[in-house]
Amino acid sequence: MSSRPTYPDEFKADAVALADSSGRPLALVAAELGISLTALKRWVKLSRDSQEGGRRKHDDPVDPAKYKAMEARLREVERENEFLKKVSAFFAKEQR
Repeated sequence: MSSRPTYPDEFKADAVALADSSGRPLALVAAELGISLTALKRWVKLSRDSQEGGRRKHDDPVDPAKYKAMEARLREVERENEFLKKVSAFFAKEQR
């Protein structure tokens, strides 16, 4: 027989909602509710997993070609942004 106490699902849902909305550390919320930190962490994790549709995200290996293409695109966008800043400053001077 398990030594873990059982809690109603409604209590678990309320505890998770309180933990999410309060902004306080989980340890403090667990202590206020009189439950173990481990239990609250487990309930929060189960809640988040179920909100994601039960699908766990696996880390996909990075495609080197795609990574290099993204880096190149980032550099291009940064250059465009710098150019637009200079053009904006030029036209701001001309408006005076």
